[in-house]
This record gives sequence, structure tokens and C-alpha cells, in this order.
Amino acid sequence: MLDVKVDLIKNRLYLTLRWIQKNKIRNAMPVVERAAAKLTPGFSCVTRIIDTRQVNTADMAEIKNIHQCLIACGMRRVVRVGAAPGKHRFHLVGKEWRFLSQNADSLEDAERLLDEPTAQRLPAHQQAAN
Repeated sequence: MLDVKVDLIKNRLYLTLRWIQKNKIRNAMPVVERAAAKLTPGFSCVTRIIDTRQVNTADMAEIKNIHQCLIACGMRRVVRVGAAPGKHRFHLVGKEWRFLSQNADSLEDAERLLDEPTAQRLPAHQQAAN
């Protein structure tokens, strides 16, 4: 259902959402919270979304709570990889935090986006202002 990995060197959390059964995501909060506590504030997150077909409204509310928890723990950026419908659902849930999130086509693209220095991610007109 949910795999959680921590990379202390990159200060990064990896969440993989496999087939999610209805009303089962609520059990994920303590696991995600413990993993995030191992990282230092400013950490990034890669969320791999495999299958969200069975996710219901209660699950989406819990996913939003997890997202809020990660922000409170110091998450600064998240990149979503995987199935387009799942990325879209997560985009809608986290719409107030869009500045934190990006989508990527692959895990390698997600890693590249998160490894880039901030100035390289900004549009040219914003680079000049910084």
C-alpha cells in the first residue's frame, strides 16, 4: 500500500503509493511522521503514485492531513511521479501548496528537479531579481 523510505544524505523522503484500499490511508500518518522526523527541516519529498482508483473522500482528506504534517515537519518541495489521475488528485488536494509541488514523468526526472540549485529552477526574470 504505502512504502516509505528516507535518504539522510539527500535529506529526502520517498513515498510510494501502490494500490490503496478504501479507508486504509489513515494508517499511514504515524509511519510518514516518524520518517519525516528523521530529516532536517528543508527536506524534499518524492511521491510515486501507482494506483489511486480506490481512493475515496476520506482518504483524500487524510492525504491532505499528511501533506500538512510534512509541511509542519519542514518539507519544502515535493515532486510527484506516476499515474496522471493520481497526480491530478494530489494536485487538487494540495492546491494551496502548489508552490511546493511539481510533477515529473519519471523518478530520474524527479531526482533531477530536486537536485537542481534553486536559481536553475527559477524563470530567467526571477533569477535576475534574486
